[in-house]
Amino acid sequence: MSEAGATAVRHTRPDVVDRISLTIPADERFRPVSTLVLGGVGTRLDLSFERMDDLQLALLSLLEAVDGQEATVEIVADDGALAVKVGPLRTGTGGDAGLERVVSRLVDARDIESLDGKEWMTLTVARRGA
Repeated sequence: MSEAGATAVRHTRPDVVDRISLTIPADERFRPVSTLVLGGVGTRLDLSFERMDDLQLALLSLLEAVDGQEATVEIVADDGALAVKVGPLRTGTGGDAGLERVVSRLVDARDIESLDGKEWMTLTVARRGA
């Protein structure tokens, strides 16, 4: 069985990006770990409960589409936005109309990219008032 792992980079300078990379087993029992970490980051950034709830729901929706035994969730916070990159995802996830309907209502932007032949999706929310 895989073990969950995380790395974090934190800076005290406001112009530096904070990045957390979390790798968890793809099993649904481990998904709450990713939302817990994301919620902690959102709290530190003073994001509203509603904003974080939407982002966590979008993250859980993406974790349903993970391809493989592990899922990686990379959280990046900068001065203007909070981005969550998830992968690897099953081929075609980016074109899934149902997932698009859900995710597009929950986040400000989404981006699909290919890394090592697998799909990854980045969800972004603006840090209002940041």
